Amino acid sequence: MAKGQIYCFRASCEGANKFNNGNVPGWLCLGVNWQGYMLWTVPEVVDVARLLGALEFEDDTPSEWISHLESLGFKDITPV
Repeated sequence: MAKGQIYCFRASCEGANKFNNGNVPGWLCLGVNWQGYMLWTVPEVVDVARLLGALEFEDDTPSEWISHLESLGFKDITPV
């Protein structure tokens, strides 16, 4: 991951009853508006989470982040 890299995504609110806001880790910021969920990474926390082994993927690409977000319960994720 490039230091200071911020990734931003949008996810659907459809099926939100299956998503638990308590599942959002500290390396993600979450917002909600009429378009759905807005998610973005917090680079400083991501770097520390990687060092501590809390983030298991090393290939820092949007597709890896999308897979990670899907594992947290988000649906229809697109990079912004």
